[in-house]
Amino acid sequence: MILMVKIVEIKDKEIFDSDADVLVNSTNIKGMMGAGIAKEFKRRFPEMFKDYKKACKKKETYILAKFEVDWKDKNNPIIKVHKIYDWKPHIWIHNKDNRSFIILNFPTKIYWDLPSDYKIIEAGLKWLRRNLKTLSDILGRKIKKIAFPQIGSGYGKLEWDKTKRLIENVFHNFFDNRSISKL
Repeated sequence: MILMVKIVEIKDKEIFDSDADVLVNSTNIKGMMGAGIAKEFKRRFPEMFKDYKKACKKKETYILAKFEVDWKDKNNPIIKVHKIYDWKPHIWIHNKDNRSFIILNFPTKIYWDLPSDYKIIEAGLKWLRRNLKTLSDILGRKIKKIAFPQIGSGYGKLEWDKTKRLIENVFHNFFDNRSISKL
Protein backbone atom coordinates (compact mmCIF):
# COMPACT_ATOMS: atom_id res chain seq x y z
CA MET A 1 0.00 0.00 0.00
CA ILE A 2 1.36 3.41 -0.96
CA LEU A 3 0.54 6.33 1.29
CA MET A 4 0.11 9.52 -0.71
CA VAL A 5 1.78 12.31 1.20
CA LYS A 6 2.17 15.97 0.41
CA ILE A 7 5.63 17.29 1.23
CA VAL A 8 5.61 21.01 1.89
CA GLU A 9 8.68 23.25 1.70
CA ILE A 10 8.28 26.33 3.86
CA LYS A 11 10.31 29.23 5.14
CA ASP A 12 11.67 28.38 8.58
CA LYS A 13 9.41 30.37 10.91
CA GLU A 14 6.30 29.69 8.79
CA ILE A 15 6.51 26.04 9.83
CA PHE A 16 4.76 26.96 13.08
CA ASP A 17 1.69 28.18 11.18
CA SER A 18 1.54 25.03 9.05
CA ASP A 19 -1.39 22.61 9.23
CA ALA A 20 0.98 19.71 8.49
CA ASP A 21 0.72 16.42 10.37
CA VAL A 22 4.51 16.33 10.79
CA LEU A 23 6.77 19.31 11.41
CA VAL A 24 10.39 18.45 10.66
CA ASN A 25 13.02 20.09 12.89
CA SER A 26 16.66 20.05 11.76
CA THR A 27 18.76 18.85 14.73
CA ASN A 28 21.92 17.08 15.88
CA ILE A 29 22.34 14.03 18.13
CA LYS A 30 23.95 15.81 21.08
CA GLY A 31 20.81 17.34 22.58
CA MET A 32 21.62 20.90 21.53
CA MET A 33 19.12 23.33 19.99
CA GLY A 34 21.06 26.57 20.20
CA ALA A 35 20.70 28.04 16.71
CA GLY A 36 18.59 28.16 13.58
CA ILE A 37 15.11 26.68 13.38
CA ALA A 38 15.92 24.24 16.21
CA LYS A 39 16.33 27.16 18.63
CA GLU A 40 12.82 28.36 17.75
CA PHE A 41 11.39 24.85 18.22
CA LYS A 42 13.09 24.77 21.63
CA ARG A 43 11.54 28.13 22.58
CA ARG A 44 8.04 27.18 21.45
CA PHE A 45 8.04 23.58 22.73
CA PRO A 46 10.14 23.46 25.94
CA GLU A 47 8.76 20.07 27.04
CA MET A 48 9.67 18.60 23.64
CA PHE A 49 13.20 19.96 24.05
CA LYS A 50 13.58 18.35 27.49
CA ASP A 51 12.44 15.00 26.09
CA TYR A 52 14.73 15.34 23.04
CA LYS A 53 17.73 16.17 25.24
CA LYS A 54 16.99 13.14 27.43
CA ALA A 55 16.65 10.90 24.33
CA CYS A 56 20.02 12.11 23.04
CA LYS A 57 21.66 11.48 26.40
CA LYS A 58 20.23 7.92 26.44
CA LYS A 59 21.37 7.50 22.81
CA GLU A 60 17.79 6.85 21.67
CA THR A 61 18.26 9.44 18.92
CA TYR A 62 21.35 8.70 16.88
CA ILE A 63 23.35 8.58 13.68
CA LEU A 64 25.49 5.46 13.54
CA ALA A 65 28.11 6.29 10.92
CA LYS A 66 31.70 5.91 9.84
CA PHE A 67 33.06 9.42 9.34
CA GLU A 68 36.12 11.63 9.69
CA VAL A 69 36.53 15.33 10.37
CA ASP A 70 39.15 17.65 8.89
CA TRP A 71 39.92 20.32 11.52
CA LYS A 72 42.65 22.15 9.53
CA ASP A 73 40.49 25.27 9.54
CA LYS A 74 39.03 25.38 13.08
CA ASN A 75 36.34 27.84 11.93
CA ASN A 76 35.29 25.69 9.01
CA PRO A 77 35.60 21.95 9.80
CA ILE A 78 34.84 19.50 7.02
CA ILE A 79 33.03 16.24 7.71
CA LYS A 80 33.40 13.26 5.40
CA VAL A 81 30.74 10.61 6.01
CA HIS A 82 31.80 7.28 4.56
CA LYS A 83 28.83 5.15 5.53
CA ILE A 84 25.59 5.41 7.50
CA TYR A 85 24.76 2.23 9.37
CA ASP A 86 21.62 3.44 11.14
CA TRP A 87 19.69 6.64 11.82
CA LYS A 88 16.93 7.38 14.33
CA PRO A 89 15.08 10.64 15.03
CA HIS A 90 13.31 11.89 18.13
CA ILE A 91 9.51 11.83 17.83
CA TRP A 92 7.31 14.14 19.89
CA ILE A 93 3.50 14.26 19.77
CA HIS A 94 2.13 17.74 20.42
CA ASN A 95 -1.52 18.14 21.40
CA LYS A 96 -2.98 21.61 21.79
CA ASP A 97 -6.23 23.37 20.94
CA ASN A 98 -7.84 20.23 19.48
CA ARG A 99 -4.90 19.79 17.13
CA SER A 100 -2.24 17.14 17.30
CA PHE A 101 0.88 16.80 15.21
CA ILE A 102 4.30 15.18 15.32
CA ILE A 103 7.50 17.13 15.77
CA LEU A 104 10.16 15.03 14.09
CA ASN A 105 13.57 16.07 15.44
CA PHE A 106 15.50 15.07 12.33
CA PRO A 107 19.27 14.77 12.88
CA THR A 108 21.15 16.32 9.95
CA LYS A 109 24.48 16.51 11.76
CA ILE A 110 26.43 14.50 14.28
CA TYR A 111 27.78 17.37 16.37
CA TRP A 112 26.15 20.76 16.66
CA ASP A 113 29.34 22.53 15.55
CA LEU A 114 29.95 20.39 12.46
CA PRO A 115 28.24 20.86 9.12
CA SER A 116 25.38 18.64 7.98
CA ASP A 117 25.94 15.92 5.40
CA TYR A 118 23.81 14.77 2.45
CA LYS A 119 24.31 11.09 3.34
CA ILE A 120 22.90 11.74 6.80
CA ILE A 121 19.90 13.56 5.36
CA GLU A 122 19.29 10.80 2.82
CA ALA A 123 19.39 8.18 5.59
CA GLY A 124 16.83 10.23 7.53
CA LEU A 125 14.56 10.63 4.52
CA LYS A 126 14.67 6.89 3.88
CA TRP A 127 13.83 6.25 7.54
CA LEU A 128 10.88 8.65 7.26
CA ARG A 129 9.61 6.97 4.10
CA ARG A 130 9.85 3.49 5.68
CA ASN A 131 8.13 4.65 8.87
CA LEU A 132 5.22 6.74 7.57
CA LYS A 133 2.70 4.06 8.55
CA THR A 134 4.21 3.77 12.04
CA LEU A 135 4.11 7.55 12.45
CA SER A 136 0.48 7.55 11.29
CA ASP A 137 -0.29 4.91 13.93
CA ILE A 138 1.46 7.00 16.61
CA LEU A 139 -0.51 10.09 15.58
CA GLY A 140 -3.77 8.17 15.37
CA ARG A 141 -4.56 9.24 11.82
CA LYS A 142 -3.08 9.01 8.35
CA ILE A 143 -0.26 11.46 7.76
CA LYS A 144 -1.18 13.56 4.76
CA LYS A 145 1.26 16.46 4.95
CA ILE A 146 4.87 16.82 6.11
CA ALA A 147 6.40 20.29 6.50
CA PHE A 148 10.14 20.56 5.82
CA PRO A 149 12.09 23.70 6.59
CA GLN A 150 15.36 23.97 4.68
CA ILE A 151 16.99 21.11 6.63
CA GLY A 152 20.78 21.05 6.61
CA SER A 153 20.98 24.56 5.14
CA GLY A 154 22.02 27.61 7.10
CA TYR A 155 24.21 26.40 9.98
CA GLY A 156 24.40 22.97 8.33
CA LYS A 157 26.06 24.61 5.29
CA LEU A 158 24.34 22.42 2.68
CA GLU A 159 22.77 23.69 -0.54
CA TRP A 160 18.98 23.63 -0.25
CA ASP A 161 18.48 22.77 -3.94
CA LYS A 162 20.50 19.56 -3.53
CA THR A 163 18.64 18.65 -0.33
CA LYS A 164 15.32 19.37 -2.02
CA ARG A 165 16.27 17.00 -4.86
CA LEU A 166 17.09 14.31 -2.27
CA ILE A 167 13.61 14.74 -0.78
CA GLU A 168 12.04 14.51 -4.24
CA ASN A 169 14.08 11.40 -5.12
CA VAL A 170 13.35 9.54 -1.88
CA PHE A 171 9.63 10.37 -1.94
CA HIS A 172 9.14 10.31 -5.73
CA ASN A 173 6.15 7.94 -5.66
CA PHE A 174 4.68 9.23 -2.39
CA PHE A 175 3.73 12.69 -3.59
CA ASP A 176 0.09 13.39 -4.25
CA ASN A 177 1.19 16.14 -6.61
CA ARG A 178 4.55 14.68 -7.77
CA SER A 179 6.54 17.65 -6.50
CA ILE A 180 7.37 19.62 -3.42
CA SER A 181 4.87 22.42 -3.02
CA LYS A 182 5.39 25.73 -1.27
CA LEU A 183 3.02 27.37 1.19
